[in-house]
Amino acid sequence: MKKLSRQEKHEQCMKEIKYTLLVVVLCCIWHVASAFLLNKTGLYFLGMPAWLSVSVFGTIILALIGVWYLLKFVFVDFEYDDEEGGEE
Repeated sequence: MKKLSRQEKHEQCMKEIKYTLLVVVLCCIWHVASAFLLNKTGLYFLGMPAWLSVSVFGTIILALIGVWYLLKFVFVDFEYDDEEGGEE
């Protein structure tokens, strides 16, 4: 577990929040854009309209890749409790 100062903890939390929101926004954009772009094509995949298949399965894959990236490169394991504060 990493030892960080109070300011470093705050900065790390803000970094994690920003990157997590970025992954969520990218997943939402993919989901909506692929659904709208493939809606009128008339293509079918796995017995479902292509827009549904690409939108849902693509979002799941994109989310898994995003979570892997966040865990590997962004998140840091540290205790958020204050060192100065005594036990209550």
